Amino acid sequence: MKATLKYPIGIQTFSKIRKGGYFYIDKTSYIKKLVEDPLYYFLSRPRRFGKSLLLSTMQSYFEGERDLFKGLAIDTEDTDWTVHPVFMLSLGSFNPKSEDSIDDLFSSIFMRYEMIYGSLPGIKDLPQRFENLIVNAHQKTGKRAVILIDEYDDPLLSTLDRPTLNSYYRQTLKGVFSVLKSADSHIHFAFVTGVSRFSQTSLFSGANHLSDISFEDEYAAICGLTEEEIKEYLSDSITELAQKEKVSAEEAFGMLKENYDGYHFCQESPDIYNPFSLLSALKYKRISDFWFKTGTPSYLINIMKRDDFILPELDSIETLESGLSVKESYLNNPVALLFEAGYLTIKGYDYEKKLYTLALPNMEVAEGFSKALMPIYSGCTERECEDLISKMRNAIVDGEAEHFMELLQTFLEGNPYGNTEIAKRECYFKNNIYIIFRALGFLPRAEEQTCQSRMDVMLRTRRFIYIFELKTDGSVDKARDQIEDKGYARPYTHSGKTIIKIAANYSTKRNNIDGWKIIR
Repeated sequence: MKATLKYPIGIQTFSKIRKGGYFYIDKTSYIKKLVEDPLYYFLSRPRRFGKSLLLSTMQSYFEGERDLFKGLAIDTEDTDWTVHPVFMLSLGSFNPKSEDSIDDLFSSIFMRYEMIYGSLPGIKDLPQRFENLIVNAHQKTGKRAVILIDEYDDPLLSTLDRPTLNSYYRQTLKGVFSVLKSADSHIHFAFVTGVSRFSQTSLFSGANHLSDISFEDEYAAICGLTEEEIKEYLSDSITELAQKEKVSAEEAFGMLKENYDGYHFCQESPDIYNPFSLLSALKYKRISDFWFKTGTPSYLINIMKRDDFILPELDSIETLESGLSVKESYLNNPVALLFEAGYLTIKGYDYEKKLYTLALPNMEVAEGFSKALMPIYSGCTERECEDLISKMRNAIVDGEAEHFMELLQTFLEGNPYGNTEIAKRECYFKNNIYIIFRALGFLPRAEEQTCQSRMDVMLRTRRFIYIFELKTDGSVDKARDQIEDKGYARPYTHSGKTIIKIAANYSTKRNNIDGWKIIR
């Protein structure tokens, strides 16, 4: 592997990657399997996981650009290289300004293909135009059409907070997508991608033969990068990252794994790495929250705020399979939205109970989510929160527990939830601590089990172990006594780290911490 590896970050066109000599992990074996049984398929994956590149690869295949596939898994003599007319409907860059926005989008797409296959004069109805295109393409080429629809749900997800516009977009999409059924005899293959499955059953109700492969084990790694792929193709890049970070290659790989691994999209899924973040980290030779910085949907943060989600609970949520897919009541099922958007992932499955265990996939998501939630919980601006995060992290790293607690008081001072019932809940104080530590880039342990009890929060740094016992409308002395009586520090006596025990009490009357004691 050459040191001058070109990373295709932000490039979603297969031909550009292949012709430009960019790094490419061969996923064409999955396409070969799909096209051998040409049906209508649906795939749900989070944003920036390679869905658009997958469809672009399919487009190049069906358009007969065989030279681009030399040396890839699909380049075999038994592969059917028949050329088909291809219709690519990409909705991922949709800008929801008004009802006309979606009409204009489809009209511009159809107009491009009408220049090739012809149109019926005076026809403005979008479904009719689409069906006419498919029929004309079949008649003109003698080959049935291929339909590729990318990010089908983007117009809906971007208008969750605008119900009237959302409803109009839903009806428009339903009309256009109904053509998959009415023009079925003229269609050879169809593949639809999106983030969410919430509208799949309604928008594609006519195309009841749409096969959802989102949860199928054999397609678990169709998007994203597996550990085996990374070790085989990117070992030199990991070595370069290690040199920049002044760590061993093994430690550098561990950093990548901790921050970008952990996605599982079915019961028997291998570990899947976020491709956008991993390749960005290798290109820029640093660990950062690349994926999260590209924009967390505001509707997710608003739902977290609305439903008063407790962040530690996101480390272990149990649900049936029906709870993983949002249907029409999508606004009332935030867990499914979080799962489909990639902020929760499958961490376990109980075959007897048929229960999935969901959790935050990795440090990037946990830290990014916490940073996004801090302005909500603190009442501070994003800039103020960034400054506070920096000061808090320095205090924790340097063992300045007293200064950290003072900063924590500052964080809670402007909290808009201070006068609500939420703040009176016992878990409220713990949740704030947990969110802060996650935002600082640490991995706190909530309700850490000891031989006698469970401590509220435990945090490890390179030099220190912090043990927190947190009370609400209680007593600092009682919290201190509980730390000592239950022997919370005993398991870490021989860790080689300095143990700092913090007993604190949150007062709902003051809407803040009214006292703490630090024991070393």
